[in-house]
Amino acid sequence: MRNRGFTLIELLVVISIIGLLASTVMASLNNAKNEARDTSRKMAVDTIVKALYLYNDKKGNWMEGGSGCGWRGGGSGWFNYVSGTDYPKSMAQCLVDAGTVPDLIIDPSGSLTSSPTSLGSTYMKYTCSQNSATVTYVYAKLQGQPQTANATDGTCCPTCDTSYGMNYYKKIY
Repeated sequence: MRNRGFTLIELLVVISIIGLLASTVMASLNNAKNEARDTSRKMAVDTIVKALYLYNDKKGNWMEGGSGCGWRGGGSGWFNYVSGTDYPKSMAQCLVDAGTVPDLIIDPSGSLTSSPTSLGSTYMKYTCSQNSATVTYVYAKLQGQPQTANATDGTCCPTCDTSYGMNYYKKIY
C-alpha cells in the first residue's frame, strides 16, 4: 500500500495562488482605507462649511482679517496649524471657541500642513473678494483623486492645488 501525498509542484501552485489572492485582498483593503479617509475628509469639509455659517451668524464675518485666527490672524491658510505670530491661533480652535463645533476638526492623517508630494493631508480656508462679493473656500487634499493644476478652480488661493496638493473644495457665498 502506497501513501499518496501532494507533490512539491502542487504545493507551490497552491501557495502561489494563496499569495496572489492575499495580495489582491490587501490592495483592495488599502483602496477601501483611502476611500474611507477621503469620505471622512469630505464630511469634515461639510462640517467646516456649516460651522463657518454659524460663525458668520455669531460674528458677522467668515473669520476674516482681525479674527486672530489662521495666517497672521487674518482667517486664511492652514486650518489646524499654530506657529507663533504667523499662525497665532488655528481656525479650528476659533470655531470651537465660538461654539460652532464641539471639538477640533483634524484630518484623519493627523497632518497640519500638506504638499503635492507629501502623504499627509489637511484642510485650508481662504476668504477673498470676487466680483465685489465675499467668497470663502474650504479646501482638502483627497488621496483617492489625482492632483491636477486646476483642481481648486484657481480662486482665493490660486496655488493651493499646485503648491499644496489641494484637489477638493467647497465654496461659500
